[in-house]
Amino acid sequence: MLKREHKSPSAALWYVSYGDLVTNMLCFFVMLFAFSSLDSPKKRQESQSLDQRFYAVFSINQAQGAHQWLTKGDKGILLTPASQRNEAVRIVKSVKNKLSKVTMRDRILVTQEDQIVKIQIPANVLFESGSANMKRGAEEVLIALVPILGTIDNYIRIDGHTDDLPPNAKSYFPSNWELSSARACTVVRYFVNEMNMDPERFSAQGYADNRPKIPNISDTAREINRRVEIIILNQKKKNKKEEIWH
Repeated sequence: MLKREHKSPSAALWYVSYGDLVTNMLCFFVMLFAFSSLDSPKKRQESQSLDQRFYAVFSINQAQGAHQWLTKGDKGILLTPASQRNEAVRIVKSVKNKLSKVTMRDRILVTQEDQIVKIQIPANVLFESGSANMKRGAEEVLIALVPILGTIDNYIRIDGHTDDLPPNAKSYFPSNWELSSARACTVVRYFVNEMNMDPERFSAQGYADNRPKIPNISDTAREINRRVEIIILNQKKKNKKEEIWH
């Protein structure tokens, strides 16, 4: 039986580590090249398009007629398509632009909350104390919103809020429930009757003093809590053809 002759290594052992290092560097630069290609405008547009399609397929949102709780206790995850988020941002920008021309613009707050747009108007901008009749000149604020509210299909809810003090003795309303509800209805009636907007898209709610923004501990705090909120919801009104299909 022949014994195999032992041969010494053809290269130094450090060549192995060096080869691994070169291979890793090659992979690193290939990755950098791939990322630079993905960062091109065309690739970014394709990536955003895929992102929107992903949300459209896998999201759970009221705008598509779904309202599902994923866990017990009415706690869940609500995903909204990127298109709706972008629309809310666009509406906020348009509303602020229109309101920038009204006299009381500094007292009106426009925010985006939970994918809805909220327009908060102090009660004394629209109404006298204890009254649900609009003040002279108050319609300026509502008229400024008509070009926005009239060009979207979203449902709109008007919320009335008061402070914790009951209506004064001269007020027509026995409690803040009636006062807050009547003020919300007055705003809805103005949009529908005076501005000829679609009544099916509007609703009114009165919360009295049960949802204050801050504790009612001072006159300033109470003035902040007395407000009317115009809320543009995500859900849109379906046209007649869509209703027939569903």
